[in-house]
Amino acid sequence: MNVQQTIPTSARSAEEQDPAAVLDLGVLALGDDGAVRFADEAALDLLGCADGFELERLWAELRPRLEEAGLRWEAAGGGAARAALDMPAEGEERRLLFDLRRGGEGGGVLLVRDGRLASSLEADLRLASQMRSVTQIAPAVAHDLRAPINAMVFNIELLKENIASGRGSEPGGQERLLRYVNVLKEELSRLHKSLEIFLSHISPRGDRVETLDLREVVGELAALLVAPARKQQVQVSVDMPDVEVTAEGNRYLLRQALLHLSLAALVGVPRQGTLAVHLEEPQDGQARLRLAGSPGPESPTTPDEAPSAAPGFDVRPSPGGTLAQLWVAQSILAAHGGRARASGTESATPGTPQAYEVELKVLGNSGSQSKE
Repeated sequence: MNVQQTIPTSARSAEEQDPAAVLDLGVLALGDDGAVRFADEAALDLLGCADGFELERLWAELRPRLEEAGLRWEAAGGGAARAALDMPAEGEERRLLFDLRRGGEGGGVLLVRDGRLASSLEADLRLASQMRSVTQIAPAVAHDLRAPINAMVFNIELLKENIASGRGSEPGGQERLLRYVNVLKEELSRLHKSLEIFLSHISPRGDRVETLDLREVVGELAALLVAPARKQQVQVSVDMPDVEVTAEGNRYLLRQALLHLSLAALVGVPRQGTLAVHLEEPQDGQARLRLAGSPGPESPTTPDEAPSAAPGFDVRPSPGGTLAQLWVAQSILAAHGGRARASGTESATPGTPQAYEVELKVLGNSGSQSKE
């Protein structure tokens, strides 16, 4: 085996300080017999080999493990296969991910990456997507939070004026003062509820697996969407079953996933339209949530006036950054044993609102069993 290496691993100290170098994939070129024809320095570093001779010795042990994991380089016709293996590294094991891209005549290219780095990048992508969604709703939420604050300030001034002038001792004065106090109490309660809902979507207080009622999560989501929907001149309608919809999951992550999907659906709703948040009663061990926009009687009918729908479940580049919220939502739901899909996109005309359907597994005490 003639393995080429352009840069010795001992000379990589400067490169290791470059974040772009950390993201590099290791590349192994394989022949149709599964032998390594070429390995770049990133692959040697990930596999813990100083040179091609060490890689040759390691490959004799590594190849059977990869074949057992399902990688077949002798298969013709192209295609891809993936595997993950735990490899010893400096006294501890680390997981490496192997991605085989087969050639038409067999062999191909084997890409190697650090599994821990992949997990870290996924976490970074999830946090970046959360920040993007929170940034979308924050101005509208902040505007709505000012309303109870302004009402409280106004009633405090009235209360102060009545107490200072002595009008509180006049007939009916006590009732008037209590009315101001009750308004303050109501506005404070409204402010507290709005803040709690907003903070629950950005704070990891619920970042643990627990048994939860999906109606609570969906209800908080609908309440949070009212402010950005109003800013877009759109209404939010919510429909939920009377029975509990009990599931096991991470409340913090589920909030993120549903927020991403809801904002994607909201983008396509034209002015004077409605975003419907509909949670169905569980059937066959599945809870189904539909997030769908619909135009209203006074909504614009021309595509130029209607907002464009959100992209699909992929990571695609754009001038404003990588639009990955939907991909993140899909991955979160998949980790919970569920899924999300866009509906009605193939035949949709320009300007038609986008709809998303979510399915999640529920526990045995949900749905009809809860009625007993």
